[in-house]
Amino acid sequence: MYPIQIAPDSTALSVALALGYLSVAAASLCLLWYLRAFAQRLLVEPYRDRWRYLAVGVGAAAVYGVAGLAELSLTAAAEPFRRGATLFFFVFCAVGVRAIHRSVAGGDADERLLAPALAVAAVVGWWATYLLADPVVVAAAEVVGLLAATSFTIYHAVGTVGAAEGTSVAAVTRQFLPALVALAVVAAAEHAGVVVSGAAAAGRGVALVGTALAGAFLFATAVAVRQQGGEVERLYDETTWRRTAAESDLDD
Repeated sequence: MYPIQIAPDSTALSVALALGYLSVAAASLCLLWYLRAFAQRLLVEPYRDRWRYLAVGVGAAAVYGVAGLAELSLTAAAEPFRRGATLFFFVFCAVGVRAIHRSVAGGDADERLLAPALAVAAVVGWWATYLLADPVVVAAAEVVGLLAATSFTIYHAVGTVGAAEGTSVAAVTRQFLPALVALAVVAAAEHAGVVVSGAAAAGRGVALVGTALAGAFLFATAVAVRQQGGEVERLYDETTWRRTAAESDLDD
């Protein structure tokens, strides 16, 4: 039999999933580092301060990857941390992209207090459902909330790109969106076996592929953020920058 015709054992699948979690964790930490430099060194007010919510979401993706690794290799007790990190990722990405959209499209400063309030309400509601409700109810509620948060984020991401087309903010937002969608597919697939009878194997397969894609897209976003800094630096590159005649006269 050809290798592709041989059914993979559980160890191979676990290793593949561990590599997926590792890629998500590493890519998220890399993206978080570049986002910090992007917000502090490249952006100006009023576009700078509203990126902190998105940074929390990216940090939650790193926790998701680390908790997934711990769940596979150490203890199953890390599962609530992985699932909780998923919640934080989508909630704060939704709040963060909305804040970025309002910064480029214009918005009232008084509405900034609404974002933390919505985030706190979503977290409290999820934990109450997770601790008190039946697993099927929890899975169904998480899928509905996931679809709502993802749709909300996509709406504001499209609005951000439309309002700031041609800017660094639009470029980074456009690159980040595929990572968000990939993680949304992963989160939905993980609940497939609970909500739909007999769909557990398919859900695990989709989650495995989606985790690897999410890590790749997060790395691509980090590269895009780094590239924005390079483009700004090249504006003053002496090997490409053309000075005007007036500036040359001043140097003389």
